[in-house]
Amino acid sequence: PSAQGQQPLNKGQAPEASKRMSWPVAQAQQMMSLDVYGCQHATVADIVAGSFVLSGENHGRPVFKKQASVKGVEVLIYYWDARDGPIFSGWWFGPKVGGDQVWAHNPDASAGTPPRSGWKVPCNGPVDPAFTVAPKAAGAAAAAQMPQQQQQQ
Repeated sequence: PSAQGQQPLNKGQAPEASKRMSWPVAQAQQMMSLDVYGCQHATVADIVAGSFVLSGENHGRPVFKKQASVKGVEVLIYYWDARDGPIFSGWWFGPKVGGDQVWAHNPDASAGTPPRSGWKVPCNGPVDPAFTVAPKAAGAAAAAQMPQQQQQQ
């Protein structure tokens, strides 16, 4: 996969621009941040576990970025469509959209946002039944944003 089709999501974007996005805006607003936990693969768990925030769009679906990099490497959750073949379609964890290095894959191409379960870890391995991608509770997401907003003032 390549980074073709990625679009940044500007925080100050006008409502009209948000309506043009192809994934459901209401669904994305509920999922402005995600928590990833439960990975049973020790090496991958150290990389992918944590909190993610909405950071853009790729192939008509949201892209999420881990709030803390891992040893200077960004961690993203993104969707890739079937343009390169059905084996590449689905949701991925990787350091860049469409890159060759990936840590986990979920082949559910029908999901508008990252699926809660069904993740293969490593990407060519078996499904990890404990690996979970969950929307952060609305209160927790607001609390997490508050310190960042206070720092900016």
